[in-house]
Amino acid sequence: MILGVVEAGMIIIRKWDKPLPLTSRGYFGILVSAIMMKAAISCTTMGEPEGNRWLLSIIGGCLVLACVTDLVLCQVYNFVWWIALAAAAVLLWKRLYLSEMQTKEEMLIALLLFLVLQYTVFCRTYGKADVYAFCVCAVAEAARGMKLAGYLSHMLLAYTLLLLVQTIGGNLNRRGNLKKSVPFLPYITMAFWMVILLKGKMKSF
Repeated sequence: MILGVVEAGMIIIRKWDKPLPLTSRGYFGILVSAIMMKAAISCTTMGEPEGNRWLLSIIGGCLVLACVTDLVLCQVYNFVWWIALAAAAVLLWKRLYLSEMQTKEEMLIALLLFLVLQYTVFCRTYGKADVYAFCVCAVAEAARGMKLAGYLSHMLLAYTLLLLVQTIGGNLNRRGNLKKSVPFLPYITMAFWMVILLKGKMKSF
């Protein structure tokens, strides 16, 4: 499913724009990412309806495609976020349908607050594609039962991964800033699956 979403997205891009200039290394990276995501989804949704796996796979495929286009083109096509958001929204609707009224209100208020923060505060520190990614991930995280602390933890973990990798790569100056800009989406994606897996271990996350 994940690879199917990526391939479908590439077909759409080829029709609208030029084919993505991917190398064999790029295709290998997509395959490895899809395998790792499938393992995370299978572990997270064990015992749940099959539809939950399909929806998370669609989100996963969109995140992979977004990472690929961000890495090779330094941009992300908007249709990727609409598809991912639709899948995340269905997941959230399913959870809200089974939740009590008070739980629904708390969940939606926390999610709305995070979305507002993304578009008013956090958007000043990274690009629009990163804002969209965090928003889509937050909807999916809410559907998995996460709260505001979970959304913020996702952001913190993404930054931590970015700083760790770039420090090892020698891409940080003495002030802690990047010497050369790098795509943030891969780190957002990695952090997303890590917090989704962590949520299965922590009820209050």
